Amino acid sequence: MIHVSEKCTGCLTCALVCSLSHHEQCSPSLAYVRLHADGSRWRAEFTPDCDECGRCARYCPYGALEKEN
Repeated sequence: MIHVSEKCTGCLTCALVCSLSHHEQCSPSLAYVRLHADGSRWRAEFTPDCDECGRCARYCPYGALEKEN
């Protein structure tokens, strides 16, 4: 997965979709994508459990995530 920090607003839609898909709960703490504020930008980290399903990218309203080919 590729995170484009310039487009990210930190809305957590990616984390909510991830946790809902994998754990049937809307809880960012259960997501395999974690967002962290880095000054005025956000950065994403993916846990080792991330299977790169691409749901986070598909539902990102800002196009801040892309699935690698």
